[in-house]
Amino acid sequence: MTEFTLDKLPKKILAKIDLQTAFMISRCVVAAEKLQVFRRLHGKKLSAAAIGRMIGVRGWRAEAFLAALVSVGLLKKTGKLYSNTALTNKYYVRERSIFCTRLFSEECRREYQAFSVLEEMLTTEQSYASILGIDSRDYIEEMKRNPQWAHDFTHMLYYHHLPHAKALAENLDLSNYRSVLDVGGGSGVMSMALVRRYKHLKACVLDIEPVIHVAKKIIRRERLTRRIGTMIGDMTKHIPGGYDAVMFCDAEIGDGSTLKLAYESLPQGGLVVLVEDFSSDDWTVPLYRLMWQLRSSSFWLKSKRQMVVMLRERGFTAIRSRRIHKDTWLITGHKGLARKRGVSRT
Repeated sequence: MTEFTLDKLPKKILAKIDLQTAFMISRCVVAAEKLQVFRRLHGKKLSAAAIGRMIGVRGWRAEAFLAALVSVGLLKKTGKLYSNTALTNKYYVRERSIFCTRLFSEECRREYQAFSVLEEMLTTEQSYASILGIDSRDYIEEMKRNPQWAHDFTHMLYYHHLPHAKALAENLDLSNYRSVLDVGGGSGVMSMALVRRYKHLKACVLDIEPVIHVAKKIIRRERLTRRIGTMIGDMTKHIPGGYDAVMFCDAEIGDGSTLKLAYESLPQGGLVVLVEDFSSDDWTVPLYRLMWQLRSSSFWLKSKRQMVVMLRERGFTAIRSRRIHKDTWLITGHKGLARKRGVSRT
């Protein structure tokens, strides 16, 4: 999925947007996504009244809301009828899954809540949830409580990670490895790309039960059940052995205790693989991760260099790192290989 950044807007519109206006425009776009305006208008031309009935917005507010979307180039108006622009069809319909439409807007609404009390968060060291008196979201518990949310969230990440999976398969050499354990592997999208690239390879996705339930369906849909297995488990407590490569893709490794479990589970010469949007050493890149960190109640941001050091401290050697897709890094290390000069590179 291509991110819709402001530079995608027509220059005459972009030139009129300041930071305050950008915040309000962003909120309008999130509302449009929450109400699925762009998807419902795809291939249609409708009046404001018809759109209002469709999305549950009445009277003058429907007119004003649609006018705002026209003003930023996301809708066009011909006479009294509204329709999507080519830009909207590209970024909000064709290149975005329905799961992203549903869940991304909800995530954005939580981010608006958090940043509305940023000053209090900074000065009191409280979480935004405690300041606002709302429940904080635990993604694992949410998936356990709500199977539909687990279904949508896992599918959203499947489509989101497709370009990362392609880049991983193009940059990771598994010619000498027979099996890989995909820890916290979600939908299994990374494993799918690898087994398609390496016909001798088999993979197993390890995750919590609600996610594995969805992953099985996706793997079956992709006709890869003979190549990719699944396993229910908690990566913070146990990583099973029997695999000569262990992979973590966007899996929130934390303090490194999970890496220690991975090291212990691997055979001599085994491979550990990390794929994630690690930050720069000064934490300023990627910007979206820094924003997430600001709204968080604990510090979790890790730089690529910190991860290399963490791997070395857990006993891994012959560590290599490479940027493979935008801000996404691939870091690999081995168990038991002799240390070589200059093996770690950026």
